[in-house]
Amino acid sequence: MAVLVAWIHYVSIMLMMASLLGEHLGLKADLSAPEARTIQRLDLIYGVSAALVLLTGVMRMYLEKGATYYLHNGAFHALLGVFVVAALLSVYPTLMFLRWRADTRAGRGQGLASGQFKRLQMILRTEMGLLLLAPLFATWMAHGSFL
Repeated sequence: MAVLVAWIHYVSIMLMMASLLGEHLGLKADLSAPEARTIQRLDLIYGVSAALVLLTGVMRMYLEKGATYYLHNGAFHALLGVFVVAALLSVYPTLMFLRWRADTRAGRGQGLASGQFKRLQMILRTEMGLLLLAPLFATWMAHGSFL
């Protein structure tokens, strides 16, 4: 069971990063309806995969070294902090993409104001940067010390 949960955890992490990168690469100031729908789908995949990462991470706490080991580990708290900050940052883009639903269903694209586009771009980049720290903290956590 632990091996299957770990595998789902790792695949979910890769899917989460891939969908976030896809959102970033697909985002433009003027999006056609199909492009906007793709961004919306990628954001849904990002959210589902992030939820799976969290769920399988909690499962791994109990299936592997035990919750006590993790809860007393600074690297675990750093990892969780990175995940929480990235999740909070993702709220703004997700709400914006959800607002596009009626337009994309009607076959209309999306035009983003310069400020909106730059804000979305910066948020996605910040999320990716934060999530790149996760493997460092996870490795530190698994090994018990930084050096």
